[in-house]
Amino acid sequence: MRRVMVWLWQREFLWRLSRSIGARVTRADLRRVEHRLPQAHMPGVDAAQGANLILARSLHAAVIYLEEDVALAPELAVARAREAFAATGTWLARGAVRLWLALERDPFAGVETRGPAALARALWGEGMALEERRRPHEVSLCVTQCPFQEYFWNAARSDLTPIVCAWDTAWHEEINASRKPIRVEMRGCLAEGAPQCDFTFRRIQ
Repeated sequence: MRRVMVWLWQREFLWRLSRSIGARVTRADLRRVEHRLPQAHMPGVDAAQGANLILARSLHAAVIYLEEDVALAPELAVARAREAFAATGTWLARGAVRLWLALERDPFAGVETRGPAALARALWGEGMALEERRRPHEVSLCVTQCPFQEYFWNAARSDLTPIVCAWDTAWHEEINASRKPIRVEMRGCLAEGAPQCDFTFRRIQ
């Protein structure tokens, strides 16, 4: 299932990238660029590690392709890749969150009971170091080591890490726009120099 989802994600990303620049970008185009990329370590050895590496290298290769093969200015290349990446697959995350909110009478109680770390670990694998911190009416999922941050740091492209961060928080809007007594916010981000990424779920009255 993970392989199918990654394949679908790649197809959609290429389609959106093509639309963003008004010219067709193929998988072969990005593969040629990937062969020129420096080797960058992606933490983890499980199935999620391979999927994470594909996401990171696809974004990385897209930016280099736009800079070098399409001859866009670096800032514009990053902006076009960000636009395509930000829209790819978010419909699935948003749909899953909407379904969860519809089925769960008290979503915050569900977060308190099950904890957010188990789901995050299943999605992103052992390469992501996670902690849960609990306070009255709040549960925080803290990411103390992020495989994407490490990949882009090793590749000397830390400027691309925030693109993944923004993509991974699109589902927040579904929670914060709902009528259920739960909200979520990001109180810190590794890519911005914080000691951890802090996703805090809180109960509202």
